[in-house]
Amino acid sequence: MTKRAAKPAVTLPAIPAPEPFQAKTLKRKQFASTGDVHIQGDVTITTQLTVGGDLLIDGDLIAEEVYCLGKLTVTGDIQVQSLYIGHTLDVGGNIDVEFLVKTGCSAEWMVRVLEIDQRKPAKDGSSFMDALVHPAILARHEHNDVFGGFGDIQCLGYLSCADLDCHGNLQLDDDLEASEVQFVGGHLAASAIHVAGDCNCQGEVFSETNIEVEGSLFAGEIISQGNVAAGSIGSQGDISAWGSIRAKGEISSLFGEIHAGRWIATAASLYAAKYIKAGESVVGEKGISCGKDYGIFAGSTLPRSEWATNGMISANAKPRLILSGEFVADKKLRHIDALEKKRDKELDWEISRRVKREMLAE
Repeated sequence: MTKRAAKPAVTLPAIPAPEPFQAKTLKRKQFASTGDVHIQGDVTITTQLTVGGDLLIDGDLIAEEVYCLGKLTVTGDIQVQSLYIGHTLDVGGNIDVEFLVKTGCSAEWMVRVLEIDQRKPAKDGSSFMDALVHPAILARHEHNDVFGGFGDIQCLGYLSCADLDCHGNLQLDDDLEASEVQFVGGHLAASAIHVAGDCNCQGEVFSETNIEVEGSLFAGEIISQGNVAAGSIGSQGDISAWGSIRAKGEISSLFGEIHAGRWIATAASLYAAKYIKAGESVVGEKGISCGKDYGIFAGSTLPRSEWATNGMISANAKPRLILSGEFVADKKLRHIDALEKKRDKELDWEISRRVKREMLAE
């Protein structure tokens, strides 16, 4: 029996990377490139900026819509309507986005959004994907880890946007202002956080000052060097604040503890798998509960003579495992709010921040 000769292996020709585009400045109605782009000055695009590779701008970026499949690096400020990034976003200034900021976008997703797949087939037989990104760029992205992590946002200024969908970590040196944080796949850290809607973070949420979320706040862990206020608060791990923790809805730590330097108060229920600790009062209008081998501490920064007024534990029924503080029945969230308005002393960290605000105002 004769054996068939093995077919010789077919070697595909190497696809060269597209030529990078470089210019001192860029001011156009529209711009698109399938490769890497380096602009040594400011970029002003009236409508749409599309880059299939990495985009480096040594200046400011002003545009209507920005699509960058690779890494976007801007040394100045960004002012756009919508911002879609494939890999990472690194900004030396501030980020102002009128609508959506989204990282972790795949090439297939961008093609559908840009409706490139709806165009007529090219005469040379090339794929519709080639109109967005060169195959060599896709191969590079598939086989190389991007420095900084996939989907990360790092900004030395503030980030202001309507909606935020970040598939990596979000690191800001200044404030975060958003209408809604749809998703943060890693950790979120900022000087201050204010979200008009819901905030969903898979990792740790950290703020150097206050965290204010008008909707629901959910995170892997919450740490604030100020106050935390939200419609409701949920965490897989600890919820910790130097100041107060306040919510109209439920406050719950599924596997950790809840710790506030001042008070903890909610118009709903309060639950922690471990300890509940407060320097002053703990109020849960619909109930307070902690882990069965743990306990509830209140008034830990106050003398015992003040427990009945400022170091109380209050709920619709007396909780078990009270380790410090005095139980006072049926106090409400509004009672704690009224006490806070009458407060005439500042903590050490509040004084320094007030002085800084006054100096900036002058």
